[in-house]
Amino acid sequence: MVKRTAKVLAAVVALLLLPTVAYGIRPAVQFASEIALTADAVERPVRPVNDANLRPIIGILSQPGDPAPDGQSYIAASYVKWLESAGARVVPIFYDMDIEDIERRFAVINGLLLPGGGATLAPGHRFYDTARRLVELALKANDNGDYFPVHGTCLGMETLAVILSSNYTLLGTFDAEDAPAPLLYTDEAAGSHLLRSLPPDVVADLQNKPIAMENHMNGLSMAAFIENPALGRFFRVVSLSLDKSGAAYISTLEGRNYPFTATQWHPEKNAFEWTPHLHIPHSTDAIRMSQEVANFFVAEARRNLHKAKNILEEDDVLIYNFRPVFTGKHEYVGEEKDFEQSYFFERVSHGR
Repeated sequence: MVKRTAKVLAAVVALLLLPTVAYGIRPAVQFASEIALTADAVERPVRPVNDANLRPIIGILSQPGDPAPDGQSYIAASYVKWLESAGARVVPIFYDMDIEDIERRFAVINGLLLPGGGATLAPGHRFYDTARRLVELALKANDNGDYFPVHGTCLGMETLAVILSSNYTLLGTFDAEDAPAPLLYTDEAAGSHLLRSLPPDVVADLQNKPIAMENHMNGLSMAAFIENPALGRFFRVVSLSLDKSGAAYISTLEGRNYPFTATQWHPEKNAFEWTPHLHIPHSTDAIRMSQEVANFFVAEARRNLHKAKNILEEDDVLIYNFRPVFTGKHEYVGEEKDFEQSYFFERVSHGR
């Protein structure tokens, strides 16, 4: 453990000392001082008040696979709780819905969350196809002046990268399972709407403490990002992180002209997942960070004015129609469980 820690720290130092032309990494002191100067020099609220919609509803896309029983899909309850903690309600979007139902759900929600997981990211697979349709609807809405935020977490970030690049071999392999890490901010982080909406001390904590929960095998390298210019036109790279071997991968993306954010890390896990086989940061700073990122995304959703035709339609689509299952309950000591609670949904249609 000591050797691994020393190796990672050495890699962090080495990466931070690279010329900015290589990765554009900002030294911690430099970036923290810029945030502090901005906060001192400009009188502004930490987060702009977006109260156009006081009843925000956010859609979460379900997916097949473990822990869902065969023929069903699931949403980890931690994503639902995370959004609810910031004042939103949730509508499940079933991965195997037909196009008409997807569009009806889109008309009700004020934002979209693409969650982590293990779904296949290729055309012909229903999770990917439905995610792509939702992203297309979000892009069109924003192009028409209908402010619609999208956030992708882990697999969700990978999904956005694949959709927007149309490159199905884009992702690489990284040794980043159970690997909480600090964020290494790039030069473009100074213009990040997400970071400038968070309290400066939370921004500093994310940079200086390993509180961002990374838990993934796939990821997006800087080389792959550069080799796919469509990604650079759409996204700015806000941060990198290092896997256990010291390899760098992109950990935070943000749309240049669209309200899209994506994190390879899991802000929902800090407060709402408790499996003992993962080293999820549960410190006070980690919990506060989790809450502030949720507050940011829900504040973005409050700028959108989609709504159901009436209260009966709203009631029918809310996740309150389903009961979470205690999927984190252990049958024996040492059993690995991914989620404390999960929602399960019967199959809507047939397909992969």
